[in-house]
Amino acid sequence: YVALMIRGDLASDKPTGDLASDKPTGDLASDKPTGDLASDKPTGDLASDKPTGDLASDKPTGDLASDKPTGDLASDKPTGDLASDKPTGDLASDKPTGDLASDKPTGDLASDKPTGDLASDKPTGDLASDKPTGDLASDKPTGDLASDKPTGDLASDKPTGDLASDKPTGDLASDKPTGDLASDKPTGDLASDKPTGDLASDKPTGDLASDKPTGDLASDKPTVPKHLKTRINDYKYAYYKSSIQKFLSLEPYTRARSTTAPHIYHEECLRLEKLYFTKWAVHYLSKNAATDITLLQSYENEYEEAKKGDKNADRRRDWSGLLRARISEKWKKRELLDDVESAHIAETRTKVNVNKEKLKKQLTNTENKIEAQLNIVKELESKAIRATNEHMDNRDDKSLKEQYYEAYSTLAKELRSLVDLMGEAEFQRILLLTTLPKDEQINMIIQAMDKDSTNCS
Repeated sequence: YVALMIRGDLASDKPTGDLASDKPTGDLASDKPTGDLASDKPTGDLASDKPTGDLASDKPTGDLASDKPTGDLASDKPTGDLASDKPTGDLASDKPTGDLASDKPTGDLASDKPTGDLASDKPTGDLASDKPTGDLASDKPTGDLASDKPTGDLASDKPTGDLASDKPTGDLASDKPTGDLASDKPTGDLASDKPTGDLASDKPTGDLASDKPTGDLASDKPTVPKHLKTRINDYKYAYYKSSIQKFLSLEPYTRARSTTAPHIYHEECLRLEKLYFTKWAVHYLSKNAATDITLLQSYENEYEEAKKGDKNADRRRDWSGLLRARISEKWKKRELLDDVESAHIAETRTKVNVNKEKLKKQLTNTENKIEAQLNIVKELESKAIRATNEHMDNRDDKSLKEQYYEAYSTLAKELRSLVDLMGEAEFQRILLLTTLPKDEQINMIIQAMDKDSTNCS
């Protein structure tokens, strides 16, 4: 009722025209009410009745019938960069917004390089909360926190746009955390923290050298069903993405003045790998009904410890959440591969004519190639980090920019070669597993994955 009383021009409620003739005028201090006397209430500054006019401080504007301010306030939260320390978007899951369910950025990422000229060197907002604090002995830098965290354009942590040309494009400033980072997460839509475009071009190419054995084994002509081939490719791709993200997460730490910063990244990477590897191991051993109960119990205990550690972990070490997302996805794809792989092995144990000793030798040779390729990748990663840092220090130097592009492109190329070798080893391992007893199969897979979980630069 009051709301209707105080709305603009209501012809049915008060006379029109010059109201000076209808009511006393002058200073309200004279105790003479102003406004529409037909309403039996004086208007003006009466706290209990709400004065007319534009008193934004007394009541919201907009549609008073709804007793709410206008605009879309359904979210009950202010927009913009607020001191609420919360990025906008749906961060309840502690992960960036956007399509992380698929964890596949869109666009052509064949070149696998970050875009932009890395125009901005630092994230905006209150970065004090963005840096690890505490005692260096406890793996957290002390002193001037600015020196204890990576500097430079955090947007350089993620490739965006069309990388088919192997040259980054665009302004990566949008990939940096903004606002008050006390919440340990960048504000805004974190989908911008992922590469965009069609990643189909980013997948290792080829018909899976892993799909067909080479050498004398070729005469045996074992085949891989299409659904198993798809799972192997999915796992390869997830491994590739996690490897790229490890580099992108490490690089900013190398720009910190603190010499312990890269060590902090290394610890976080190993911690996340341990968490998701032990989770995978418990699932794998339980599903495959391993007869070695002590092995399952051991991994169950390790997983429980890893979960406790995760609850107390410093989220600022992986402030975009992408390192966790990529590592988690890799182990999930491994789990899906295991399910199909186990069924295939059970079906083909007596159907495939293979030479066990030749298979062992071939698998060993491929694993040695993988080790050599890992060393190449680590060396190229160091070169790419140096090239990136030099470019960041002098962004006007075109030659340094080209070196940065080239180093990143070469690293991505060798990573693709690495995962192709891994796919080849996976196929050879499947053939060998068909010749082994169940417990030996389980131990071989567990040992291979345990070793893989330590691959943090």
